Amino acid sequence: MSYTSLTEKLKILPEDCLKEIDNYVEYVIYKFGIQNKEKTSVNNMSKFFGSINNNKDGLAIQKAMRNEWN
Repeated sequence: MSYTSLTEKLKILPEDCLKEIDNYVEYVIYKFGIQNKEKTSVNNMSKFFGSINNNKDGLAIQKAMRNEWN
């Protein structure tokens, strides 16, 4: 559906319906925003696991733990 055909359909409706349509449009924008946010934030898992740093390798973690124990 194009913007022009949607605009023509909106012009036919009485003004009493515009508030309901506005609410629905806001909902669709909100829903679209959430979907984009989920797709981009799935790659960054650090917020789900607290302070775990995934960039360290196993040897660096072992050295850090040994230093803690000493």
